[in-house]
Amino acid sequence: MTRQPMATVLAIALAALVAGTAVFAVTVKSDYDKNIDFTKYKSFAMKKGTEAPTPFAEERIQTAVKNELKARGLSESETPDVFVYTHAKVSTEKRVDVTSFGYGGYPGWGGWGGSFGTSSAMVTDVPMGTLIVDIVDAKSDQLVWRGIGSDTLLTNPTPEKSEKRINKGIAKLFTKYPVVPGGEKKK
Repeated sequence: MTRQPMATVLAIALAALVAGTAVFAVTVKSDYDKNIDFTKYKSFAMKKGTEAPTPFAEERIQTAVKNELKARGLSESETPDVFVYTHAKVSTEKRVDVTSFGYGGYPGWGGWGGSFGTSSAMVTDVPMGTLIVDIVDAKSDQLVWRGIGSDTLLTNPTPEKSEKRINKGIAKLFTKYPVVPGGEKKK
């Protein structure tokens, strides 16, 4: 009798562990003009894109992007080599969680025998955040790099947790940038 509740607790704990690791995985991708030598860009200016839902999140995003560019040898300028636009979007996606508990059937004289257990499916809305960073050559006005990062959003995060997640996500996004921290071209 005590085995089934213990199995239920273990199944729930395992599901929570798997769900918890999936929730914090920032998905990033990028594309860029492979004919451009990105080490020639020495300065940037932030331009107005699509702002985040709150001014606090927008400020954190702007600061994180600036820090990543500065780490790669670029400096802010009134007459920049590149313009940087950020576009933030919040949406919801459906997530289906299916759980099954109990025992399966068994072979018997009349074919497959009875089973007992329960299954359920729950559909929930998951808030998703997507950030697009566009870098545009200031002289040619051509897009030279685009990075896209998306992740689930926490409900009611603390300012510290929000800043940490934004910094971590943008740092991961900029691992796709053709220049590594220190200003050298990726090999």
